[in-house]
Amino acid sequence: MNCDLMVGAKVDVVNTTSKEVYEQLYPQYFTGSQPFDVEGTMFTVSWDVKEAPVFDLTPPPSLSEAALRAHLTEGPAAGRMAEGELAEHVAALRASLDGSTFQVRLDQVHIKVDSGDGSPVEEDVAVTVDVQASTSDTGLFSLNPFKATSEAPSKVDRIFLDKVVLPNVLDEARKVLSGITLPAPQIPGLALSTPVPVIQPQQAVAALNLAEHGTPQPPFPDSWPQSPFFALLGRDAVERIAQVATAYLEGKPFHAGDTKNIVIGTAYYKADITIHNVRCEVVWDDVPTVRVRTAVSGSGSAGINWVVGGSTDAFFDLYLEPDPTVTLTLAMSGTTLKATAVDVSSFGLKLVPRGSDIVSTIVSWVVDALSSTFGGIVGSALRGVEFAVGDFPAIPIDVDPVHLEVTPTGLSLARFGDALALQGDVTVSKR
Repeated sequence: MNCDLMVGAKVDVVNTTSKEVYEQLYPQYFTGSQPFDVEGTMFTVSWDVKEAPVFDLTPPPSLSEAALRAHLTEGPAAGRMAEGELAEHVAALRASLDGSTFQVRLDQVHIKVDSGDGSPVEEDVAVTVDVQASTSDTGLFSLNPFKATSEAPSKVDRIFLDKVVLPNVLDEARKVLSGITLPAPQIPGLALSTPVPVIQPQQAVAALNLAEHGTPQPPFPDSWPQSPFFALLGRDAVERIAQVATAYLEGKPFHAGDTKNIVIGTAYYKADITIHNVRCEVVWDDVPTVRVRTAVSGSGSAGINWVVGGSTDAFFDLYLEPDPTVTLTLAMSGTTLKATAVDVSSFGLKLVPRGSDIVSTIVSWVVDALSSTFGGIVGSALRGVEFAVGDFPAIPIDVDPVHLEVTPTGLSLARFGDALALQGDVTVSKR
């Protein structure tokens, strides 16, 4: 996968949502009438979209090279460009629209043209609306209808279709689709690139990178999970999330100390250690796991405060060996992907005196106490590691008076090629 994060939905999900929106908006939207004058005769032109719009996630024919060439060379534009310049303009237009445009089909639009003579003309036509998905400066996707077309009617005069019905259908498509803004996925602590829409025949996908990798560039995959909703996380994204989420361990201090009465005085020890050099690694199994390795070291002192007065003190360095490693598993919790510690590797305490040795009478007590204390608190700290890898928010749809949200459900984890796949379904509910 040539980008770090991709979130997508199958066309069936899009059309289920479209049907729900249509049923709640109709007939406030999708119907209308308008007077229209033709050479002094006034007509009333009515239209009624009888079926829910169908999203057809294929590029419009108007984006073919031949269609773009015709657009740039016919009519007033004829003869204005040399072949080399024309080829550059066509390539630029296709690049700007490729992968971000699709069609919405209105398969049954009922048209009625009434002149008031008691014999209205009626006909059902199919209308196609070309739409471009774009990204705002804030990272929100928006859907922008830019063209409405239809085959020539057999009963209704073409002028009524071109001058009244198609402009009004396009205007209503803009009103309805403008209420659908898709929030960009957010990952706590990570800066992500501007999302790029990837529209393919059976799915709509948002592609993102870690900010330092720049905006995703084609070619994009042409094979996707079969679930209605999916998200794909690349290795770099999972590793970076783990690094950010476990950064709080870096520099985390621990203190230990105690005293003990002995016949000849009071023995003591005190020590401080710190976690440092935190490293994360993703083990790419069927369901990837995350391993976090840390170095732990510090220093302290121990000695005896004599009954007769004075003391004997010694200083030492200490560290844990081998470096402790915590293994985290990834699992879904609702719409949140979580990493949770399930195992901490075995490690031992190494104590290295500085200068004079620790008094032999208390050395075993000091080592045993430090091993038990630091082993317990470091192990507990690592076993408590848990963090959210990412959350997948509901998608709001707001076209007054309809307020819906599309929420991912039943998400599960699996490998998909070289990515971690979150797969599930969606529910559409009123807000």
